[in-house]
Amino acid sequence: MKHPHWRRPIVAAGALLVVAIGGVAWADRSEPVIEAVPPPAATTYAVTLSPDEAAFRNGWGSPVTEQSDEFNGTGVDLAKWGLFGAGEDQYAGCSPGFHGHGQRCASQTTEAGGYLSVTGTADGKTGGLWGRMRPFRYGRVEVRERALPLADNGGEAWHAVPLLWPDNEAIWAEAEIDFAERDVAAPKVGLFVHSKGTKECSVVIDSTKFHNYAIDWQPTNISWYVDGVLKCTINAKIDAFSRSNGGAQMDMFPENGVLMRPARQDIDWIRMYAAPNTEYQ
Repeated sequence: MKHPHWRRPIVAAGALLVVAIGGVAWADRSEPVIEAVPPPAATTYAVTLSPDEAAFRNGWGSPVTEQSDEFNGTGVDLAKWGLFGAGEDQYAGCSPGFHGHGQRCASQTTEAGGYLSVTGTADGKTGGLWGRMRPFRYGRVEVRERALPLADNGGEAWHAVPLLWPDNEAIWAEAEIDFAERDVAAPKVGLFVHSKGTKECSVVIDSTKFHNYAIDWQPTNISWYVDGVLKCTINAKIDAFSRSNGGAQMDMFPENGVLMRPARQDIDWIRMYAAPNTEYQ
């Protein structure tokens, strides 16, 4: 799509008005420092990979613990994530939604029963996550996700998208990777790479069922996998540092006041794998 999907949350009145990422206020941001050391090992991150995962088929190794989440807790880990609509380290609050459409409220993002869930309501209330983990560039990210309608009220569809978003949000048009984008229950899911224009590819799939979506982000291209199968490779040079939002985001594209079809996005897990050229800020 030709517009930004993710924006740092505008905190509701009465909460903090300065947005902080990784403990550094936006206004105080310094130039990024690239570390020459390899990314941290993940020897304690114990998961069993399945044959329908790109990580399994391509031998990506173990997920990086600090950059991954199985969502098996009873509440969102605020050390790794911030909630749309809430201030840093907060579980409550609301902010304007995508392009000012509807609301993003922290109450709409929950973790329970082994899943992270975002629920969109008929009156335009939704949620989502933004990553507080250390920004990286180049590497592999895989998410197991679905998004399904909850009622048939004749309303408009919510828009679901797992993505990588640049740490410097001003350059989103050159550094955004949407790796499972669609309207909820649409027959196709697409990869959109924003870099010197928008490049895309898509597959026909029932995205109301769980599927594994993965990208292998390299200095000159991005490869896209669905259920472990390579679907396309897009040539694009994205050298900005990025954050993943965990695949948990539903946006209201229609204008305010439009009836929405209630829906829920579920994320089973998100895992980041280091590549030989992975760097951290």
